[in-house]
Parts: sequence; C-alpha cells; structure tokens
Amino acid sequence: MKQRNRILALLMALCLAVSVLVVPASAADLEQLKTQLEEAKAAVTAAEQALRDTQAAKQSILDIESSKQAEYAAAKDAYNAAVPGSGTEGGVSEEELARLKGVMDAAAGELLTATEAADAARAEIAAKKTELDTANSRVTQLEADIKKAEEEAASNSEAELKKKLTPGTGDLSFSVSYVDLGTLAKDATSGRSKSFSITNRSSLYVMYLSCSNPSGYTVSGVPSTLAPGSSATVTVYLDSTATEGTYNRTLQISGYYQDNGVQGSSQTFSLPLYAVVGGKGLSLSVDPSTKDLGKLAEGYDDKAAKEKEITVTVENKGVSSLQMNGVKGSDHFTVTAVKTENETLKSGEKTDYKVVPKKDLAVGTYTDTITFQTKEGATAALKATVVVEKKLASLSVEPAALNFGTLEEGYAAPAPQTVTLKNNTEYAIQLNQPSSYSYEIGALSHTALAAGASATFTIRPRTGLPASTYSGTVEITSNRETAKLTVQFAVTRPAGPTTFSDVAANNTFAADIAYVSQKGLMGGVGNGNFNPQAPITRGQLVTILYRLEGQPAVSGLGFSDVAAGSYCEKAVKWAAATGITKGNAEGLFQPNSPITREQMATFLYRYNQNKGYFIVKLADLSTFPDSSSVSSYAKDALSWANGTGLVNGTSDGRLNPSGGATRGQAAAILHRYCVSIGR
Repeated sequence: MKQRNRILALLMALCLAVSVLVVPASAADLEQLKTQLEEAKAAVTAAEQALRDTQAAKQSILDIESSKQAEYAAAKDAYNAAVPGSGTEGGVSEEELARLKGVMDAAAGELLTATEAADAARAEIAAKKTELDTANSRVTQLEADIKKAEEEAASNSEAELKKKLTPGTGDLSFSVSYVDLGTLAKDATSGRSKSFSITNRSSLYVMYLSCSNPSGYTVSGVPSTLAPGSSATVTVYLDSTATEGTYNRTLQISGYYQDNGVQGSSQTFSLPLYAVVGGKGLSLSVDPSTKDLGKLAEGYDDKAAKEKEITVTVENKGVSSLQMNGVKGSDHFTVTAVKTENETLKSGEKTDYKVVPKKDLAVGTYTDTITFQTKEGATAALKATVVVEKKLASLSVEPAALNFGTLEEGYAAPAPQTVTLKNNTEYAIQLNQPSSYSYEIGALSHTALAAGASATFTIRPRTGLPASTYSGTVEITSNRETAKLTVQFAVTRPAGPTTFSDVAANNTFAADIAYVSQKGLMGGVGNGNFNPQAPITRGQLVTILYRLEGQPAVSGLGFSDVAAGSYCEKAVKWAAATGITKGNAEGLFQPNSPITREQMATFLYRYNQNKGYFIVKLADLSTFPDSSSVSSYAKDALSWANGTGLVNGTSDGRLNPSGGATRGQAAAILHRYCVSIGR
C-alpha cells in the first residue's frame, strides 16, 4: 500500500512539471527561449526518470500481485479441504473451519488490492508516456522557435545595417543650387561649361557614385567613389549651340554606402541645369502657341468668361533686348499684360499675358491668331479657340428629332433608337415614363436624376401601323421640367395597279385589292375582273378568313343550306367549329346572302378572339346617331372594329350596321386588319 501511494505521489509531481512546460514562450526574446529550452530538456529528463521509476514500481506491484494470487490459492485450497463432505479424513472443528474461511477472505481482499494497484500502475505508465511525448514535443517546438528567432535577428541586423548604409538627401552636397549657363548666341564656342564641387558629408563611409549625362550636356569629374568628408570637382558642358532653344535639364547623381559586403539603397541627388541658345538677331516665342479654351454656354456672364482665362508666356529667345508693343488679331479675346504693355525683355527674360474670351459672343466657334509684337519687329503668335454653345434646356433630349423613314404596310419593326435625357439643372428631378400609341418606348434607365445626370430610353415605331404619316412629338415630363422629342415615320400602301382589268391604278381600292390578291385571300370573278362594286356574301367572307388561317383540315357538321362540295363548304365548317359563325335562328348559314357591316365586324372580331390577339381599342358607339340599331350580338364587335379603324362611319356620319359591303370595301377592311392587327 505504501508503494502504491509513492507511485501516485510521483505521478502527481510529474503532471505538475509537464503543466509548467506547456506554458507558451515569447518568440520575441531569444535568451528567454533558450532558457525555456533548457528547462524543457530538464523536464524531459525528469519525465524519463519518472517513467523508469513507475515501470520499476509496476514490476514490484506485479510481484506482490503474483504472491497474493499464490496465498489466495493456498487459503482457498485449505478451506475447501476442510469443508464437510469434501472427502477429508476425520474432518475439522467448526472453529477451525471459520478460521480457514477468514484466512481465505483476507487473502482474496489483499489479492484484489494488489490487482487494483497493478491496473493503476499500468494507467500511470501510459500517462507517463503521454507526458514524456508532450515534453519532447515542447523541446522540438522551442528548438524551432529559437532557430526562427535567430534567423529573424540576423535578418533584422542586416536590414538595420543596410538602412544605415543608405545616404540621406543631404549626404551629398553641391556647392551651387543650380547651374545656369545663361543665354548663348547661336554657334557660340565660349561660355558653354561651368564647374562646381560635390562633397560626401558622411564621416564614416565611402560613397559609391554614378551619373548619366542629361540630354544635350556632357558631365565629367564625377568619381566612382568619394571618401568620407572629401570633395570632387564636377564640370557640366553644353554639347552644342548649333540649334536655338531652351536646354533646361536635370543632372542626377546616384550614391550609396557599402560596409562588410552589405550595400545600402541608392539615393538620387539632383541639380537643375539651365541654358538658352538664341539667334544672332531677334527671336520671340510664346507658350502655349495653340490653346482651346473650351466651351461657353449661350448668354454667359463675366464670371463664366473669367473661368476660361489662360496665362500665356512670351519669351525673348534672342540675344538682343526687345520692347513689347501690343497685340493684333484678338478679335474675340481680350489680351492683358500682367506687368506693363511696353515691358522690355532682355535676352532669356519672360513676361505673361492673360487671355480671356470677350463678352456677348453669339453661338459659334471662334478662332483668333493673336500676334504679340515688339517695337523691333519680332513677333510670336498664339492660336486661340473658344466655342459658344446654344444654351441647353433644363431637361435636354439628344437627339432632339428622329426620322424612321418610310416603309410599306406589313413592314418588319425598325431598329430601336436610343435617346438620352440630361438634367441640366442644379437640382434633382423625378422623370415620368413617356408613352405613345404609335411608338414603342422602352423603360427609362433611371427615373431619379441628380443635377447633371443622364438617363436613356429606346423608341421605335410599333409594327402593324396602317398607311399614314406618323409625325408628332413625344413629351418627357418630370416633377419640374418637360422635354420634347420630335418623331417622324410614314407607312405607305403597296404600289398598284392590280392585274384586274376593272381596277384602275387610281381606284380607291387599288392598293387594297392588290394586297389581298397577292396574299391569296381574294381572287377575281372571271375574265380578268375583280368586280369591286359587287356585294360580298357571307360565304365569300368566311372563305377569305379560312384562307387567312391557312385552310386547316376541318371536321364536324356544317349547315344544311351549304351544299356538299361547294366552294365554301370547308370554310363554313371551320367557321362553325371555331365559333366564328353560329348561323341564324333557323339554323341556316345563308352563304349567298350579302353580308352586312355588323356581320362582317362580328366575323372579324370572333376570328381575332380565336387567334388570341390583343384587343387594342374599343370605340364609344353612342356618338353615332344610329347606334341603337346595332344588333345586341354585334355591339362589342362593331365597337372594336370602329375603334381599331377597320369599319368607319359612312359619309353621312352613321354606322349603318345593316348596310351591305362591296368586294372593294371588304378588301380594304381585310388589308387594314392584316397590317395593323393580324399581321
């Protein structure tokens, strides 16, 4: 039992040691990491020793367990032998039997204790192995952390050194702030060079130097190295004076320090170079020589004109002094000298002028060639342009007008055009979606427009418009502003004449008859005639609609008064099956009876419903004086036919619902239906 307690105590101590080991170390402190590594290694050694001690204790416990098993077996055998009836000769007393029983129970208890101790020892060994693995892992992690910290320390050390080896902006100084060769005469040979000194301001490091020659100059005297605190003389030479011009350049010298194989970053040191090569006579230049001042809105004020002001620099590029003597050609601009109008410019000197558009210029584009003059006769010119635009409406439309041209009836839809709306105000507006009966208008890209913002929509003529001219305006409104788009489109009828001898080219129904005959909807009556003034019958009209439908197969019953095999038999059966006709009260169709205007409207209306076409518009028939004479079954049909322009009023302003229709009139109605509704 004492052995078991010792093992448990050792196990608790080892657990405490391991719990200390797993506290994370700071990777920022290398020395602390190394100390923790030594502690971790010591903990591993202690864990290994604890494991060995536990294994030894386990063996002692196993030996005890084996001894207790033998004692228990012997006590059990002694007891079993003493039990009456066991075959033992002579038997034992009850007191002896009870004693043997007590010895056996005690041995069993000690064996159980030993077995529990053995199990505990095995568990402790497993725990010791886990703790040893944890301690070893901690050592491995600390070794990796130390390696990483050492690498970072080395890297930081090199970076710090490199930073120290990078020169500052003042570590290489120049004895001059710029080199100015002044104004040289063309082809001059003297005065083309100047020298100055450079100094390494560092007291510790040698500076490594390099430079490139600026365009038009040659630089000499820049050493490859410059010792701490030492100086060198550098010379700048203008290569040529053969070409007039300004030779303003920048000399750049690059330098860095180096120590123990580590090189710092390069620093660039700059020095401006100036030189002007002028003509031997008079020379005046202007900068800029051309300038577009942009756009002004019609009716602009002084402030808007002032915002377009530019500064123009005039320079004496010759070797002789010049006295300014005004300008000419400034018809649309005001030119003002910043200093004085009669300023004298020495060679290389400059003066400025302000150029601004004049007030009250009308809409147009203005370009002036403004010539700056001197008393000596030297001149320089500026070409200035400004555009004055027509003042925009608060809500503008671009384009403001669209013409979709002219197409024949039955046309394919023209390509949609895009229209842009712009809010030219200084406040936000809310647009309303525009609409039109004759034109398809797409949805606005935006309905809320901030100041200066734009929105777009598309527009095109809708298909199926009958022959006419569709000119007008589409209004686009907002909560505050209105804009108008002018649109134009024309639809023409197919060109006549027809091939019928009784239909002249100038006949009212010539184009209609040409259309229905070309489409195979109506034919002639024989001998090359169409007979446009003859009444059209009920049988003929359903036959026309049957042809328009494509003459599908038919079945079912027709009407008793429609003869089998007649020209309209299939058409009448089809019309009855589709509900286009229901016959009269007696159940007859009456194919040879002239069709009335309201019957024709009803046949077309029911055909349109059967096709599932959209009901475009219904008319108010009460405006006609004979509206009460329209049959109840035909009221909706005639309202639709009149609203869509298929059946119009007569010359005396009546509907005349029971009046007949001629073949020419039927051709016109069918023509209008096909191009505007049925396609």
